[in-house]
Amino acid sequence: MQRLYLSPIILIALAATTAAQKQTERPLPYTAVHDPQFIAASSATFLHDADRVIGIVNGREAKAYPAAILSQHGLVEDQSPSGPIAITW
Repeated sequence: MQRLYLSPIILIALAATTAAQKQTERPLPYTAVHDPQFIAASSATFLHDADRVIGIVNGREAKAYPAAILSQHGLVEDQSPSGPIAITW
């Protein structure tokens, strides 16, 4: 008799476990940027003095990764003279 009561409980537990696993398999809410395109600082009229950026300088070359764009994409994969880099916010 007790086995009849145990079967529904096991089925409910399995269903709950399966539902939880499917929820964790959702895709990330952002799309990473690979090999970003850059514009001259004078053309970046969408940026203001108070905006935050993550900056990288290598010799005479400087790159700025605006925090507002990073917060939308989560990750930028770029190249440096030393090899690949990842920028995140």
